[in-house]
Amino acid sequence: MENYFHIPNEFSDVKISFKNENDTILYANKAILSEASPIIKAFLAIEPDSIFIIDEDDEQSIITSTDVNDLLKFIYPQFTMKITEQNIIGLIHLSEKYLIETLRNECKKYVYTWLNDLELTTFDEKKEFVPRHILYKDGTRKHIASEISTLCAWLHEYSSRDENISSLILNILKHASTDDLERNEIFLQITDREKTTIYKTISEYLEQQTIIDKDSSGTIHHKQSTSLMFASGDA
Repeated sequence: MENYFHIPNEFSDVKISFKNENDTILYANKAILSEASPIIKAFLAIEPDSIFIIDEDDEQSIITSTDVNDLLKFIYPQFTMKITEQNIIGLIHLSEKYLIETLRNECKKYVYTWLNDLELTTFDEKKEFVPRHILYKDGTRKHIASEISTLCAWLHEYSSRDENISSLILNILKHASTDDLERNEIFLQITDREKTTIYKTISEYLEQQTIIDKDSSGTIHHKQSTSLMFASGDA
């Protein structure tokens, strides 16, 4: 069953090809695809005999045949597809692009649960001060730099689609340092607008913390060592 969609069978009546994988073809059923996605249904109604091409531009995530294979396993009733940290980004992108409502809801549920499992704290259980870059996930103390790739990838998918999820993601990213962000490959790949939003969120958070510290003691205890450089894209 692992290669089910790589081999044509009596029920497969549409081919799925990939701009970035010239030699790869997946085989699927039009009725099942149309039931899952109104976008694909409309395409197949206009071009019933065409190959459905996964054609991603340079500003989108690079979707692979593995991502689409996981998508097909989710919408086909005979398969059980588990959403994981490894496949979530591709499934978010595909579910949003093709309006696959059941998968959209499952991806959002996964993201909400993941974000709610993160704990940001000022003091640990020993009441010792914890730097702002430290968080807890599943009871384990971690540096926020280890989660920047995931958070930035999700922000890229949801920034123009779900304001609530985007706000939750930014509420965590505001604890990251600019140095850690600018060393992260996924951060460097997101749009200038998204970078600017993150920088602005961090700046506002640090300004607020400075005011709180100043009000509570009369002196400023918290200071960002690296100046925030805003991206030059659209504000």
